[in-house]
Amino acid sequence: MTASLAVVVPAFNEPDITRTLEALRGQRDRGDLRIYVVDNGSTDDTVQRVQRFAAAHPDLAITVLSELQKGTGAACDTGFRTAIADGFAIIARTDGDSEPAEDWTGRIRGLFARHPEVQLVGGTSVPLRDRYYRWGDDLLMPGALRLLRLMMAAMHLDPTFLRFVVGHNMAVRASAYLATGGFARTSIDERDEDIEFSTLVSRRLGYGAVRIDPALRVATSMRRVRRYGLGMMGIHHLVPALRGKLIRTIDIR
Repeated sequence: MTASLAVVVPAFNEPDITRTLEALRGQRDRGDLRIYVVDNGSTDDTVQRVQRFAAAHPDLAITVLSELQKGTGAACDTGFRTAIADGFAIIARTDGDSEPAEDWTGRIRGLFARHPEVQLVGGTSVPLRDRYYRWGDDLLMPGALRLLRLMMAAMHLDPTFLRFVVGHNMAVRASAYLATGGFARTSIDERDEDIEFSTLVSRRLGYGAVRIDPALRVATSMRRVRRYGLGMMGIHHLVPALRGKLIRTIDIR
């Protein structure tokens, strides 16, 4: 369980990003963890808040990168490739509105150490207890994710969608990232780069290369569900061609 681990956090106007950084600082198995926050053209003080947090907590290695090309795909690809160039063997990803459980990094390291055939891991998403939280979200979020996997697998007649992993809770071996070409440098206006990357890993490296571990938990904000509505959120993922047409796109990169 000594593999070097980096975490990439794409960020665009994230008012609560210090909650994410605090969760990463509180990891029980932090080891040589380095965090790469990739600013994707924020128009607020996101970068300054990250810099102030880093200055106040020198025990946590934080690097701030900038990616001006719009898109979580572009931002994450920049972060992942920088981490790989810096020598990290495993790169995880979470979002600036998410909080990994305190055993998150330890479980990631353990999964890869015990299962050399696994190249990409994901886990369980639970709702973050922030101002967007509503009663019932604890059942809604994991249930909706399972349903979406089933619906996408049926729509595409492709079982690889049954194991797609979400961007706020994933980790991949550096070798697998390079072998598959990594994230498409796209924006959410166009495609879901995390889902596409998951299915790409399954197709290129084998269905068993992707593992979903229910114990790998990350709490993430329901803010997008509150803005879109549950029905439109489903259509957003199932029919990307309707983004910006039937579905009013929210600028979340």
